[in-house]
Amino acid sequence: MAEEEKKIEGLYDYGNITDADKKLVSEIIDLANERGDIPCSMFAEELKTRFQVVEIPMKKIEDSVWGQLTKGEKLGQSIQGHRLTTDEKGEKLRVPHVGFSADLDYLDEFVNRLVKKIGEIKNK
Repeated sequence: MAEEEKKIEGLYDYGNITDADKKLVSEIIDLANERGDIPCSMFAEELKTRFQVVEIPMKKIEDSVWGQLTKGEKLGQSIQGHRLTTDEKGEKLRVPHVGFSADLDYLDEFVNRLVKKIGEIKNK
């Protein structure tokens, strides 16, 4: 895996807003006010074009092994950023960096259920 594919790109740091950030947001607000009542999706497309934003798809958690193993579990999870990689077709793909949480008792129960699932798979 290339070094740039290992780097986790975090979410925007709202605690470190620059004057350039404020100017950009002000410009976006002005554009939104000028557009009036156009649908948000149309405005988003205009912003992507104007600011040369290329949308790179995000790998779906529910399609991953993690997503399948934790489906229906009471685990808190949040996307904290992503890693940029390429898929099997050579297309760019964002792989989410997922943080999860639960109390320790629940995590112990979850791990025990997980071990049981693995044992059932091995015995098939």
